[in-house]
Amino acid sequence: MPGTLNLRKGIIRFILPALRTMPPRVGSRFLDWVGRTKYACANTIKSSYDEAVTRGGDLLGCCWDVPEVSQGLAGNIVRWRTRDLLLDGRPTQSIRPLFEVMGRENLDNAIEAGNGVILLGNHFGAHLLPAHWLYRERYPLRLYMERPRHVSKFMMSHFDDDGPLGQKKLFISRRGDACDAASSILRAARAIRSGLIMHLAGDVRWSGPHAATARFLGASYTFSTTWLSLAGMTGAAIVPVFCGVSPDGGYRLEFSEAFHIPPEESRRESTAPWVQRVLDEIEGRIRLDPMNSNDYFFWNSTEGQAA
Repeated sequence: MPGTLNLRKGIIRFILPALRTMPPRVGSRFLDWVGRTKYACANTIKSSYDEAVTRGGDLLGCCWDVPEVSQGLAGNIVRWRTRDLLLDGRPTQSIRPLFEVMGRENLDNAIEAGNGVILLGNHFGAHLLPAHWLYRERYPLRLYMERPRHVSKFMMSHFDDDGPLGQKKLFISRRGDACDAASSILRAARAIRSGLIMHLAGDVRWSGPHAATARFLGASYTFSTTWLSLAGMTGAAIVPVFCGVSPDGGYRLEFSEAFHIPPEESRRESTAPWVQRVLDEIEGRIRLDPMNSNDYFFWNSTEGQAA
């Protein structure tokens, strides 16, 4: 399965130069067509998606049209795996109309408050497009995550700043030890205090001291609580962000209202309710828009993840 997935990624990357000659929305709709066609033509993929969507709907108490949702999900997963590559090499003035931005004032007000900002993302929808948009709009952004792969040259151009608060030293690795983790958290905290926006996800499955158990789509997992540790260390405002793919190939980018974590609740024994709150919000988004759920329905199915 991994080899098949890599082959499909290679095919998409091969046709990307042609897609970039099209208007971005047209290229995005073509990728959607690729995913929908795979769903319609391959019985193993169709059954995998249908089973996953049926299971997800049952867990969330939703009565979806399973074939319709499955086909839309298959299309959006191809878009998701293409990251921001369709937008590479395009001028910012041509990118702005693609984004329907809601709640920008929530982000701007949190920045103006002066206590730092933790931009809390997730893997719903086009999860790397908020960062692309923020770079385009010249926000002072840093990413606290594993270094993204298969992204645009535009985004990669922001990754190799090696200064004291540069992006390069803020990327993390699952293979790092406890000392590496502690150092990276301290660097991130310094960056937040200096006025940079720190973007990380609240739905990262993780193990170790900075993790808490919560339920998501009917199963228990341990999730990273690094965002809570950073909030407790810095007093930064937390601004949740969601970015869904629209049927026309655009993006719905939403910055939710900021909230704060009391310092005493950022400790390990108090973090689980906050993690659960974030996951419940993601489940709410999935109920409303299951076609943007990406691989959430497949977390317990390696076959689905590779489809």
